[in-house]
Amino acid sequence: MDEENLKNDTEIDNSRLEELIQQDITPQMQREFFEVLKESRLFLPVDFGEDIFEGIENSKPGDVIEGPKGFSIQFLTDDKGNKAVPLFTSEEMMQKAGVHTSVMVMYMSDLAGMLAQSDRYSIISINPFTEFDLNMPIEAFLAQFDFRPDALRELLGKNDLSDDELREALMSSQMIVGCVDLPNGTSFAIIWDNDKKPHIPLFTDIDEFKKIFEKYSEEVYPQAYNFSDLVNVAKDDLVINPASESLVLNPETFKRQ
Repeated sequence: MDEENLKNDTEIDNSRLEELIQQDITPQMQREFFEVLKESRLFLPVDFGEDIFEGIENSKPGDVIEGPKGFSIQFLTDDKGNKAVPLFTSEEMMQKAGVHTSVMVMYMSDLAGMLAQSDRYSIISINPFTEFDLNMPIEAFLAQFDFRPDALRELLGKNDLSDDELREALMSSQMIVGCVDLPNGTSFAIIWDNDKKPHIPLFTDIDEFKKIFEKYSEEVYPQAYNFSDLVNVAKDDLVINPASESLVLNPETFKRQ
């Protein structure tokens, strides 16, 4: 990659989006606003957890230190209890808002894919706590993106599915995980089989999640993670859609090359 292409790939320029937000968006401007937003990369405040620097203290020159295994969105809560996903168009806007936390730069299409797998959030809030902020219902945000039907669910129903097909499909997929907030951080919810063996339940969609955890909605909430990240941190077996396909997987088998 040459220097010019590298600069274009890493530079974050949301100046046109900021111009639109600073105006009263008319119906005529609304189409351009959503088109620009869809192609944008915005700053998302996140929490990488307490183990983000695990392994650094005892590392030696030449050691490869893995990055964080996952993250939680640093959401906002309004006076009605609705959770909002904060996004910022630039580092300057984060400074104006007084943001002092870790951030990720995310393509809006990737964020939409994550949020479509969760019912925890209600609002998208762009540049909150600044003079030029904009809030929208999360449904309006997601409506701008076309999500193809989940091919993974179809694959899981095949009788002649090969191990290679399953591995390829899973390693490139996002799964929903039940999460609980504990005093020492966020943890995955665990279920037990008839032999009292613990499993981490994974879900292909929000309806499957609700089959297990709907009555525990105040304690357990859905969060989207890459399957490839989950197998690296899982210490127990995984079970996909325990109320339907109930496919049990040993995470160790996916760590092997």
